[in-house]
Amino acid sequence: MSAAGQDYKDTPVATAEATEPKGNIRTYQGKQYDITDPKFQGLSKNAIKKILRDEIWEETKSERTKGKREKFKRKRAERRQLERDGAVEPLPKRPKAKHMTVGKVGVILDCSFTSYMNDKEISSMRQQIVRCYSANVRAEKESMQMALTSLDEPLKKQLDAKAPSWENWRNFQVTSEPYLDKFNKEDLIYLSADSENVAHELEEGKTYIIGVQNLCNDKAASQGIKTAQLPIGDYIRLASRKVLTVNQVVEIMVKWLDYRDWEKAFMEVIPERKLKESTFINQHGEEEKIEEEEEEDEDEEKATEDTTANQTDQQQEETA
Repeated sequence: MSAAGQDYKDTPVATAEATEPKGNIRTYQGKQYDITDPKFQGLSKNAIKKILRDEIWEETKSERTKGKREKFKRKRAERRQLERDGAVEPLPKRPKAKHMTVGKVGVILDCSFTSYMNDKEISSMRQQIVRCYSANVRAEKESMQMALTSLDEPLKKQLDAKAPSWENWRNFQVTSEPYLDKFNKEDLIYLSADSENVAHELEEGKTYIIGVQNLCNDKAASQGIKTAQLPIGDYIRLASRKVLTVNQVVEIMVKWLDYRDWEKAFMEVIPERKLKESTFINQHGEEEKIEEEEEEDEDEEKATEDTTANQTDQQQEETA
């Protein structure tokens, strides 16, 4: 037998089920689990495997992220080398933020809800705040007067660790006090998807508050503050609930100030996954189905992995 043939023979074949059952303990794709766990009660084998695949996917997320970052760095280094060798043209540099023109519309990021959040949610809030500032400072026509209120120690630690320059941000007022201690209540409007009022435009002289969507409407009502929702329903009938992240709301507001066109602002900012299976409302008030867009890379990757795992499981069951 040739050396190549010998190598092929000695190559181990990967299987989904690597070990024989031992009591109640099973192994699926290298993950051990207890078949008597209450979460598996009454479920079929395929349903249990689906749960396990989801758990494995989450547990290996950091590894995948690390791999993607390394791949990005490697490709960037290769690209720079090609540019130095003159093999390819340099990519255009990302434009720096120009001189900021501050308009008469204000926005407050209400952080008074962080006491209800765990560490992961506070980290997510920090990321959204950074994106809010980035979108506002890069506005094409005018930036909003931006403030962050009710800053507490856990969120401050996150900002200090991950965005250390935050204290030097331009046009960004920060206070640990609540907004009612800093702003005139008559000029405040709390944005909430649950509000009965619709903001058909952003009014000059008004300051719009953005907070945790499922709590802010009740809070505003208890404080006697006006509420409003963005006019998403006038342009798009979303298949899911009209709840957006804090940074998405800010980005939409910035785009509206750029274009004075809600439809264009919504279509540029709302993620494709939310537009999937939603309905577009044209200028005549007629509904048009939005064609399905491709899922995000990670969702597509996960779906492919699920399909491959299902095929492997089915082949093994047929063999057995």
